[in-house]
Amino acid sequence: MSKQTIESELNRTGRLLRTTIGTSMEPMLKNRENIVVLEKAEGILKKYDVALYKRPNGQYVLHRVLKVRENNYIICGDNLWRKEIVPHEWVIARASGYYKDGNFISVDDKDYCKYLKTLGIRRKKLWIKSIIKRLFNEK
Repeated sequence: MSKQTIESELNRTGRLLRTTIGTSMEPMLKNRENIVVLEKAEGILKKYDVALYKRPNGQYVLHRVLKVRENNYIICGDNLWRKEIVPHEWVIARASGYYKDGNFISVDDKDYCKYLKTLGIRRKKLWIKSIIKRLFNEK
C-alpha cells in the first residue's frame, strides 16, 4: 500500500493496520517489529493518545500527544525529548492498540497504562543524555 492511500483507506474502512518503521516510539513500538492498529481520527485527541499525522512535506509520523491545546497538540516520540507543535488538522489517525509478538495490546490494557506513567522519567533521561553527549562532543 502506498503512502498516498493511507487517507483513502482510513476514509473507506475507518481502520488501518501498519508495520511501524523507525525508533522514535521505542521501547513500546520497535522498528519493523510491531503492527499498529490505526483508526480514523474523529474529533480532538486526548493526552497520551498516539497520533498518526502528516507533515506538509508528505512525511507520515506516529508520535504521542503530550498536551492538547485549542488549535494544536504538543507531540513527541517516546524515544525522543524534543517536542513538536502539530496542528489538529494534520492528524489523520489515532492508534487503538498494537500487536507485539502476535498478541494484541489495547491502549486500555493495564500494562500499557503502567507504561504511560514512565514517559516523563524516560524523556528526562533522554534530555540529560543529549546534554552530556553535546558537552563531550564539543571538547
